[in-house]
Amino acid sequence: MRIIWKNRKWNSIIFISSMRKYFKAATKRIKNHFNKFFLKGDKVFCKVCNWNGKYFPNNRCPNCSSWSRTRLIPFSIKYFSIPKENIKILHIAPNKNEYNYINDSFEFDIYDRLDLRKYEHINIVRDLKNTNLDSNHYDLIIAWHVLEHIPDDLNAIIEMKRILKIGGNMLISVPIFPKNNSITYEDINIKREDFLKIHGHDDHCRSCGFDYYKRFENLGFKTETLINKTLSDTITKQYGLSKNHRVWKFTK
Repeated sequence: MRIIWKNRKWNSIIFISSMRKYFKAATKRIKNHFNKFFLKGDKVFCKVCNWNGKYFPNNRCPNCSSWSRTRLIPFSIKYFSIPKENIKILHIAPNKNEYNYINDSFEFDIYDRLDLRKYEHINIVRDLKNTNLDSNHYDLIIAWHVLEHIPDDLNAIIEMKRILKIGGNMLISVPIFPKNNSITYEDINIKREDFLKIHGHDDHCRSCGFDYYKRFENLGFKTETLINKTLSDTITKQYGLSKNHRVWKFTK
C-alpha cells in the first residue's frame, strides 16, 4: 500500500507541475496577444516581424517574441549590405522567428537550416563540426548565439569555412559575458554544473569576449565589425537593440 501511495503522490506532483507550466505558457500567450494590439504605436519597430509599437515589454516583441539579439539580425544585414537575392544561405540553429524573417525577407536560391536536433523548421540534422555538405557551396552563413554552446568551436569554424564560397560571408554573433568582457575565457576542466556561475548560462561552455573574432582571422577571414555601443540611443530604442551586443561579418 505504501508503494501505491508513493506512486500516486509522485504522479500527482508531476501532474500539478505540468499544469502549472501549461497555465504559465497559456497566460503568456494570452498576454502577448493583447499586448500586440494594445501596445501598437509608432515609437518602436521590430524588423523581424514588422510590428510597430509603443515599447517592447520585457525586451520582447509581443507579436513575434523576438529578443534584442534577434532584432539585430535584420539590422546587421542592412548594415553590412548583405545581398538578399539569388544567394545560397546556411542558417545554423535558427529559432523560429529568425527562420521566419529570413524566409520572408530574402529571395534566395537555397535556404538550409542546420541543427543537431530536428524541429519543424530545420531541414538538415547534422553536427556543425562534420556537416558532410559540399565545399564552396554557400554565399552566406548565419550563426547567431550558437558557437558559445560548442566545446570544439574551432573545428566548427573550419567546417563553415570549407562549405562557404570564396568571397562568401558569415554573420556571427556571440553573447559577450560578462558585460564588456575583452578576452574570451574557457577551460575544458570546468564542470557543466558550474557553467551558469562562470559563463552566465548553464549551456555556455565559454565566456566570449570582444577578441572572439581573432579565431576567424587566424583562419584567414577578413573582418568587419558592428559595435552596438556606437549606435545612437534613438536607433537603439527604436529597434529594440542592446548596446552590449556585437556582430562580425567574416569574408572568405
